[in-house]
Amino acid sequence: MSEATRAIAKLRQDKPHPQYRPMIFVVAPFTEVVKGNSTSLKAVRSYCRFVYQHGGIPICPQLYLPQFINLHHSREFQVAAFINIVLLTKCAEAWSFGKPTHDMRYFIRLAKRKNKNIRYFNNEMEAN
Repeated sequence: MSEATRAIAKLRQDKPHPQYRPMIFVVAPFTEVVKGNSTSLKAVRSYCRFVYQHGGIPICPQLYLPQFINLHHSREFQVAAFINIVLLTKCAEAWSFGKPTHDMRYFIRLAKRKNKNIRYFNNEMEAN
């Protein structure tokens, strides 16, 4: 059984509904995705798919927010930062993928401040 499968099973314990799926905050390179780097976009989508396939609900602001928020505008970027905090607060855990970038370290620090369990995976989605 993989680390991800065990983690989701643990989060499902004591939940009344057998199909319960915990929300997992996906910590991945934010700036590269926002810039439209196709390799990063593909990787982040695969991380979200990984969370989904193991029974979680992936919460990934870098894929969602640029659809309607201009992150190059400082005021909108500040709103996005607030949305990230709210979304992270609602999640059961944060899962970090790959080597942490500056952006990712911010989310990891934030998750720690919010007392969220953080799991670390490499780019191949194996537990570190």
